[in-house]
Amino acid sequence: MSLNRKTLMILAGLAVLMSLAACTREITTVEEVQAGASNCFNCHTDQDATLTDAQVEWANSTHASGNTIARGSSSSCSPCHSGTGFVAYLNGEEEVPNPTTIGCFSCHSPHSSSDFGLRINDAVPLMNGFTQDLGSSNLCISCHQSRRAVDEYVVAEGGVVEITSSHWGPHHSPQGDMLLGSNGFEFDGYTFESAAPLAHMSNACLTCHMDNGGGVDLGGHSFSMANLDDDLNVASCNVCHTDAEDFDIDGAMTEIDVLAEELHTLLMDAGFVDVDGHPIEDTTPTLAQAGALWNFLMWEEDQSHGVHNPNYITSLLEASIAEMTPVQ
Repeated sequence: MSLNRKTLMILAGLAVLMSLAACTREITTVEEVQAGASNCFNCHTDQDATLTDAQVEWANSTHASGNTIARGSSSSCSPCHSGTGFVAYLNGEEEVPNPTTIGCFSCHSPHSSSDFGLRINDAVPLMNGFTQDLGSSNLCISCHQSRRAVDEYVVAEGGVVEITSSHWGPHHSPQGDMLLGSNGFEFDGYTFESAAPLAHMSNACLTCHMDNGGGVDLGGHSFSMANLDDDLNVASCNVCHTDAEDFDIDGAMTEIDVLAEELHTLLMDAGFVDVDGHPIEDTTPTLAQAGALWNFLMWEEDQSHGVHNPNYITSLLEASIAEMTPVQ
């Protein structure tokens, strides 16, 4: 037997002895699973497609598109424009060096909380301080609101309001304000109704947007009310409006859009918005005109054509038209 072979056999023997010795070592560290924590396989299993279904639906959502990530590195924009920015905001952090698209862990934290509960459960106030508990939709309201309080933003100095930017007015997606019937410019001498449909308020946003519309691009984690094939998720509407085949129930959407276009024309004639509905920079409307502009932008940016709260937006548009109509 060669020397090299003997050496290898000796080394192999030593390795076996060491491994046997290791098996008899006393265990000095015991790691316990926290009480109530779910077993990994409760979620990560090949027997339940729940997570897979949610992921496929999410892939068809606007949130997952990455269209908002361009503003995700800004400390003021990142809480709603990036997934890591939202988590950083909740943790009291401001800097987001590597913003990511919005994903599962933006809203859920299963590896920290041991379940799929939401990161926000308490009621979230609008910028004007109005608060209403919307259950699981409280998380939605944290981003889907105007980001500006109308009473602090639409303020006249020297009798006029300065339009300083084409982005003047309520921030994109003020659905929370609309749904709750709050933070519009409410002129003195008018009555403003603020009753959202009762079906909406049971769990607000999620009642309709997560209703299972069939397929992966309607309802569920896609949150979509319409898909690219023009299919509509009217299932939640049918709870009350059993014959509804679209969202223009009793012609309400059509009537609201007519009012909005009338106001749009008045604002264009006055020189405060362009044909696309964008505010014109460096103009100086009066307080009433600026209030009408704010209300028009509430309708435009909400993007529901009034469905989120037909009573409230109708009141705002009608009062704004009256204030903008020249006295004969």
